[in-house]
This record gives sequence, structure tokens and C-alpha cells, in this order.
Amino acid sequence: MRENCAQVRTHYQDAPLIIYDFGLKTDQIAELERRFQPLEVVNWHAKIEDFQGIWESTSEPQKRKLALALNARQVGIRKRLKKALFKRFPSSRFARAMKIKAIRFENLLIQKIRCMRDASDRAADDRLVFLDADALLFQPIDDAFDTTADITLTVMSKISWAYNACFVLNSGVLFFGPDRQLRNRFLDAWWSEAHANDEWLREQSALVRMIERSVPRDDFAPEKRVTVDLDGGPVRLRFVACEEFNFFDMENRESAAFPDSRIYHFTGRRQKPEIFRAILATLRQRFGQ
Repeated sequence: MRENCAQVRTHYQDAPLIIYDFGLKTDQIAELERRFQPLEVVNWHAKIEDFQGIWESTSEPQKRKLALALNARQVGIRKRLKKALFKRFPSSRFARAMKIKAIRFENLLIQKIRCMRDASDRAADDRLVFLDADALLFQPIDDAFDTTADITLTVMSKISWAYNACFVLNSGVLFFGPDRQLRNRFLDAWWSEAHANDEWLREQSALVRMIERSVPRDDFAPEKRVTVDLDGGPVRLRFVACEEFNFFDMENRESAAFPDSRIYHFTGRRQKPEIFRAILATLRQRFGQ
């Protein structure tokens, strides 16, 4: 989080920052407040612990799939052992604990929608950018905003529409125009969709499923401008390439070979401190920061 704020301040010294605290320590909050004003930290602990609604709305077979999908993010023998035990004893307390962990993870993901909704009201009539904590800004993003669009979303280059493998849009970076009413209309619809959806990575899957009801799949492409019909009226969307505004496809690529993106999204094992620091140093050197 510290490095995220530092990167924003490299280009936008006076932009108000809002951080949603999912588990920061007191000294971490104090450092952020001391170094990066104007900045506000919003305590979100209670909301991330309340996952009962998602638990009740998710079928038992899907809970099992989500538990195995979350376990698959691990590496080594521990992953294989847990998978074997889960399949051998599907009704055990061990299996239930894995399912609870998976539902907690899904709730953690969809809470970003409520964070954006809260931030939308705090931002009033200003423009708003949402960044995952692991999405770091390296170049200006002013041209991500467009008077022909209310919201700008980042679209992937390798697309999958499959159930439980919906990879079309990346929800770690979003750009919102200054119209609070339209922002909130979109976010409220997304929140409802996230509770109706039970796919893996449901907040991202729900975003795609909501939009594709109004938009042909062929229009999910960079620089396409579309309109999505929601309860309450239409919202205009623009798609931009993840490669430029939300680069995350770092697997099996040397950091020196990454494209010149505005924002780099450090997903998966890139969050390991030694890997993160090495990539961060390379990118800062590239951009003279």
C-alpha cells in the first residue's frame, strides 16, 4: 500500500486518496497518513467479516468448486495434500473450513464494489479512479477519461467467456467520470449482480455478465464505446487495453520485456516481497522514478 501511494504521488501530488482498510496495522496507517496527505483511511473490517449472505446464496457444489479453485492458487505438496484430503473427506470439518475460506475470499473480492460506491459519494462531482492495492501507477492516466464515456474499463487480450473461467475484463482498475448518479447506478447494479452470480472470482465475472446482456461480445475490445442498459437508465462505457492501463500478464516474462503500461498490476506470486521489489526497481529505473 505504501508503494501504491508513493507511485500516485509521483504524478498527482494533490489528488485526494481514499484507502479502504481490510487489515492494516496501526503503525502502517500512521505512516500513510503522515506521508501521503490528502489521504483518508476508511475502516472496512466489519464488512469483510460479514460473509453470511454469500454463504447462503452459494450452492454446495459451487462451494466445493470455489474451495478447490482457491486451493489451486497455492504451490507445492501442501496444495496436493489439501486437495486429496478435501476430495476424500468432503463432509469433514477440514473440508468445511476450506469452503469457508473460499467464501471469505469471494466476499473480500466483492467488497471492492461497496468500497467504490462509498468512494463515489465521497468524491461527489470529481472524477474517481479505483486501484487494487497491488495495482501501481507509473505514468499519467488523464486520457483514460473521455467525455463520451461515463466509466472506462480495462479489457484483456486473452479472453475467456467460460463459466467459472470468465476472463474478459479486469476489475482491479476502473476509471469513473464526474457524474455521481451514473457511477452509483452502475455500482449498485454490479453489487446486485455479484450476489446473483456464483462463479469463481465473482466480482469480475458479475461485471462481465451484467454488461454482456446489453453489449455484443465482439464489442469487448480496446477503444470500443458501448452503452449498457441498467435499472434506472443507460450508462456509457469505454474499453481500454489492459496492456496499456492495467498490465498484469507477467507470468513467464522478464520485467525488462513488459510493455510501457500506465499501471502495472502485481498479481499472484509477483506479490512475494523479493519478486515485487525486483520488478518495482526495474520499472522505476525504466521510468526514471
